[in-house]
Amino acid sequence: MFRLAKERLARGEALDEEDLSSLDEELERLSRLTKRLRELSRTSLQMQTSSPGDIVEAALRAPTPPADVGCLELELEPSPGIGVFCDRSMLAQALRELIDNALEARQSRAGVRFSAADPLGFCVWDDGAGFTLDVAQAMSWGVSTRPAAAGLGLTVALRAARAHGFSLELSRKPPLTEAWLLLTPRALRAWPLAVPR
Repeated sequence: MFRLAKERLARGEALDEEDLSSLDEELERLSRLTKRLRELSRTSLQMQTSSPGDIVEAALRAPTPPADVGCLELELEPSPGIGVFCDRSMLAQALRELIDNALEARQSRAGVRFSAADPLGFCVWDDGAGFTLDVAQAMSWGVSTRPAAAGLGLTVALRAARAHGFSLELSRKPPLTEAWLLLTPRALRAWPLAVPR
């Protein structure tokens, strides 16, 4: 948008009120993006061991829970019990962004599963049509296909993963689109299973 405005001004064209309003909206969007990225970069990791279920639960009870969260299909507790050594809040934020995307993209189903095998990590999936952008472009800062979205969800998820030494991979395996937050084996810890009373 800024490039187009610059080109128009360079040709001697004037910007009208609608153009200026659009530029103001874009500046506000960019301001929100940079604020969220600054907050993420200033966060120091508070490491603890949490179960996969606790991490996803933290993602789902964020100040503004994702819409339609009740329809998520969850497969989270491996056996024997396994915990993840991580900053639960930061990893939950990453998963929340992925869950929000999956719920928005789904046709009828979306879910989260945890795998303690290969691949090791959290998979957030949906049965939607798949990516309209290539994977590299989809994970770029400020890129979104959703109207009025900040275009930061995948960037936040990727940065949170990298802060832990983890990675983020997107793939399409028809009929599902999958976002994998891949863990390293050193992040796994034994985790006590709940004992029936």
